[in-house]
Amino acid sequence: MRELDRRSFLSAVGGVAGAGLLGRTLLVRGEVTEVRSTRLMMGGLVTVTAVTRDPDRAELGVERAFETMSRLASVFTRHDPEGEVASLNEAGVLADPSPELVGLLRRCRRIYDRTDGAFDPTVLPVLTAYESGRDRPHDARRRAAEATFDAVTVTDAELRTPTPVTLDGVAKGAVVDAGVAALRDWVDAGLVEASGDVRAFGGSGSASRWRIGVENPRGDGLAETLRLDSGGVATSGDYRIYYDEDRTSHHIVTPGTGRSPTEDTSVTVVAPDAETADAYSTAAFVMDDDSAASFVEARDGLSALFLTRDGDRRVAGGWTDLRVDR
Repeated sequence: MRELDRRSFLSAVGGVAGAGLLGRTLLVRGEVTEVRSTRLMMGGLVTVTAVTRDPDRAELGVERAFETMSRLASVFTRHDPEGEVASLNEAGVLADPSPELVGLLRRCRRIYDRTDGAFDPTVLPVLTAYESGRDRPHDARRRAAEATFDAVTVTDAELRTPTPVTLDGVAKGAVVDAGVAALRDWVDAGLVEASGDVRAFGGSGSASRWRIGVENPRGDGLAETLRLDSGGVATSGDYRIYYDEDRTSHHIVTPGTGRSPTEDTSVTVVAPDAETADAYSTAAFVMDDDSAASFVEARDGLSALFLTRDGDRRVAGGWTDLRVDR
């Protein structure tokens, strides 16, 4: 088992500056400068890239983006024993929750409803059983089958849940989006990438400005390269965190059964923002591919790539239009 991030590796094609350092690269056209910084956050590397004619202003924007993301990451994580999510999971109730946590949980409710429960933050007991080293978490699976997000109560004044919740399937995208929102106040084009969740903006002036690589989950190199003017990209897969050699038990869990889906090795979703891409990639991985493809096709702004265990690939939405011929 490799203890790595839950996402497949996606990155904007190109190098990065040293961790924690700001780097400047003079681009080819005009005097436009790329300001980039990579730092450790949320259990992985987070890169903020700004494209600008005013590097000093861009550097301030990059700093503001990291400050914003660091603050929100501390709100959404379940791994901080002093944090809000851990407190909610421990007591089953949390008074006076932060507006950011309330807002994200409400958006989770909408995604849960839209996906008919395929996206469900109450699968944490199964993940906890696996993470603790139990061989066959039958009791956790039974609890997962009994509990759903319907039982979670979200109000401005109080949160209640009868079973522990995890925001792992959506929080990173939400944090990336917040970083982009902060960065946009300072520059006209930029990209934030956090261990596989990507959000880009401002690429329309250069048709090939942002290129996003999707890792091949069963080999070296990239499975696809996308051209993206703006929007979010996220991947869910079975190959970053898994609990047996054949990867039939991994960190993505099907609500209602507590078992891991095994049809695909990865599902990548492109959406208007990183939070949506993050949550829908998780839901699409849980669904069977026919249902997931229909779900993607029925919604404007969504595209998806399904890489199956038997080596096939399937696309949905406008994926083909985003693909870069290589």
